[in-house]
Amino acid sequence: MKHSSIDFNKISQALNGTLEAIQGDGDPSAEALESLRNAQDELQQALSFSMSRVN
Repeated sequence: MKHSSIDFNKISQALNGTLEAIQGDGDPSAEALESLRNAQDELQQALSFSMSRVN
């Protein structure tokens, strides 16, 4: 299987920037916030899995 090169840092920065932008709009959608937080959790899981595969 070919190893893919995923830039977890860029994805994390994009999620954080989007989260900050939504929160800065004044009345953030609870659904949007939950989706972004879920995406952050999934990103963390993917990073952990990726790191475990390297070792």
